[in-house]
Amino acid sequence: MWIRFSLRHHRHRYHHFFRNYLQRNMHMNQSQGNLSGLSSNLVFPYLLVSPVTPPPLSPSTTPAGGTNQECKKLYAELFIPLIVSNSSIVPTDNQGGDCKQRRYCFERPIHETLSGFLSNLVSTINSRYLKGNCPTVNQDTVYLATQADLLLLHKSAKDSNTSMTEFNKAKTLEDCFLSDWCTEEILLQINFCVRNNPEKTTSLVYQVQRNPARMFRCRLSTIPMVGYPMLPCIEGENICLTKSEFLWFVGQPQQWPEQPCHKGFIFIPDQSHLDLSVQLRVRLRDANGKDGSPYGVNKFYTPYGQPIECKSPIVKPPVQEFHEQRYELIRNDEMDSQRLRVVSYNILAEVYARSDLARNALFQHCPENFICSAYRLPLILHELYSYQSDIICLQEVDRWIYEKYLLHGLKYYKNMDSLFLAKRAVQPDPDNPAKMKTDMEKEKGEGCAIFYSSSRFELVSQFYLPSILDYASTVPFLSNMLVNLTPADFKSASSKEHSFNEEDVDVHIQKSLSQCLVGGVFRTKSSSPSSTPALFIVANTHFYFHPSASSLRLIQAHTVRHYLLKLAMEYNQASKKPIPIIFCGDINQSPGTSVYHALTTGNNSNTTTTTTTDGINNNDNPIHSSQGKTAYQPIFESVYANNPPEFTNWVPKFNSTLDVILYNTDSELKCTRFMPIDTLKQMKQRIIQQMAVDNAEFIPDEDKLGLPNAYFPSDHIALVADFSWNSLGH
Repeated sequence: MWIRFSLRHHRHRYHHFFRNYLQRNMHMNQSQGNLSGLSSNLVFPYLLVSPVTPPPLSPSTTPAGGTNQECKKLYAELFIPLIVSNSSIVPTDNQGGDCKQRRYCFERPIHETLSGFLSNLVSTINSRYLKGNCPTVNQDTVYLATQADLLLLHKSAKDSNTSMTEFNKAKTLEDCFLSDWCTEEILLQINFCVRNNPEKTTSLVYQVQRNPARMFRCRLSTIPMVGYPMLPCIEGENICLTKSEFLWFVGQPQQWPEQPCHKGFIFIPDQSHLDLSVQLRVRLRDANGKDGSPYGVNKFYTPYGQPIECKSPIVKPPVQEFHEQRYELIRNDEMDSQRLRVVSYNILAEVYARSDLARNALFQHCPENFICSAYRLPLILHELYSYQSDIICLQEVDRWIYEKYLLHGLKYYKNMDSLFLAKRAVQPDPDNPAKMKTDMEKEKGEGCAIFYSSSRFELVSQFYLPSILDYASTVPFLSNMLVNLTPADFKSASSKEHSFNEEDVDVHIQKSLSQCLVGGVFRTKSSSPSSTPALFIVANTHFYFHPSASSLRLIQAHTVRHYLLKLAMEYNQASKKPIPIIFCGDINQSPGTSVYHALTTGNNSNTTTTTTTDGINNNDNPIHSSQGKTAYQPIFESVYANNPPEFTNWVPKFNSTLDVILYNTDSELKCTRFMPIDTLKQMKQRIIQQMAVDNAEFIPDEDKLGLPNAYFPSDHIALVADFSWNSLGH
């Protein structure tokens, strides 16, 4: 049965309507009911409802397009005060203030009827009321719930009239709360009467809030350091970080101060906080500024929910002399609208840092407490913040670190938006478990990310190659390179122990299929009405790693160059000048090799010799074939071309320059500066001296030093370069 009423009051002042409604339909005693007082005393007058989403699948089993698992339950939550005689509400304490509203949470099947849901709500309220939760209150004076109704609020577009419709209780919860048809406001009304006096009645009214901000889990899992950023690791939904409140407290456990020392999503402790503990309190809000579900399992309502405490006290940070020298150069910079700063950085994925290979071979030199993400993340974030860059390209980014730290940390602190693409998963072939196979529909746990200043640039389009070599198989001359690979192509003069056989070739082709390319076409935001926006391309990748797999990296190099130039030609046709291209990545190959020359020139070598330094044969170079080759063939140059670093990657017994920032020299882009990198000898001396100052228990021999360590969070050094570009300022 549907009943309509007319209402001419403000949408949040429902007490006049409900008094008349209850008089006519429930014989309410006006002298005993005080709906106005109850409505104003409700600190949190909301019924929160949202679908219960199934737990996410692991990255290795999640399809590239996500999951369409069906929602089967509805989560509902509200806070109800204990009402006693004279329609009063039991306060929180003798000091008055907020009313003590008890938390009620439900998970109900979405196909349950509204009638069943409301009946369950009424019985649950009463069972809690009669359990003696407030022993000082006479149970005979307690108001018990008698009925609950769901009402739809209609607002007239022509005038100020408002009307109400009662929901049909035969409808399912899915129809009432989860369907898209309902865009109007929904109210929940709960009627009460005194336990032993049915004539004494009153009501509570709640506004239904669908899909509220909810936080399922919140941790302070990084080590807090003086001067280094700290942010919470949040798992939740519909949370707006800029509209939510984050209050940070520093003190002794169990003796927290009344006032926070900082407000905001990111907290940077100062020297006065050394050795103290950290606590965080969060008031969640959604994008519309509406309060969400208070975090935690508190029985009673508090706007900031359950406090989150960090297990580690605030400690001194490591002395990062190398980094500080870089930051000093940047701190002296003046703002320049024509400057474009780019960072490329392999930040060492946690999935590799904690692997058996890392512990037993690559990173034996690094103690466990320095290689864990809890220690490395504050150093990485501090470094990324300090560079004050416009574009950041990161490799080896764990998906969970991207989603829980970098995505929020760079957006909140630097207003940077981002692109992310995970590598493809490599796993045993279902048809032949003895062989490995790359699944193009499933993701690996790490990948590549691009962050860009949303205040300076807008994303025009984005491009993703989930598998570089899979794309290569669709281009004739690249496909020929793949088909013609033999074990002889995998011989390495420097690594004879890594020679391949036919079976190895198949395995490593499958593994190299997992490598990806991510990028975007960006447009500068005009600084004045008369300025003309300019376009540019940014791409980021991470090539296959195996020491003897230069032939696979060569095909990857030709492929990404071909793809980017093909993309550039689409934009060059509409412009007289070539579109600027910035290419970043860890190519796992040093300058002077065929892979490097393939990227920069489109040829396997910059000489006429037939064999390159890594053993690749140049005869009949397929790039000279016209089968799919682009007409646009610019020269790419490294930002470090005039002063190449001795290394960008260093572990014990190995160092090489594997990372690049390249740009097309025929465009308007000009590299004006790059951040210097120590020689290996300088770096070793720097680390040994600092270990001595820090009174390290053990200082290893020079040949056993490497990255990462206490002062460097990755086994790679970040590349940082400034570009000038007239179009940026015009």
